[in-house]
Amino acid sequence: MAFEAAPPKVLDAADTSQIIAMAWDDNTSFEAIALNYGLDEAQVIALMRKNLKARSFQVWRQRVRGRSSKHAVKQARQTARIQTAPPPALADNTDEFPLRESPATRLSFE
Repeated sequence: MAFEAAPPKVLDAADTSQIIAMAWDDNTSFEAIALNYGLDEAQVIALMRKNLKARSFQVWRQRVRGRSSKHAVKQARQTARIQTAPPPALADNTDEFPLRESPATRLSFE
């Protein structure tokens, strides 16, 4: 699936902050950032290097390097491999948890 990035635009402080938040998020791919802001992976890395402290950038790069969730193609392959069973139908709780008859549960309206 090919992504067409929006043309790069001049980024203000709010856009830069949003891109940094998207880059830190594990579920947001570089392709999603490219669609919204027109920045490819190398440009996002350069923006992160410029705007983060050195140690914060290093921590982010270690988290992102090789992470399949940051690339839409790898993410699609990974989710295709995951086989999940459909959720079980909800059962009527009275069948599973019957109340025993006891003096406390017997009501007499005599």
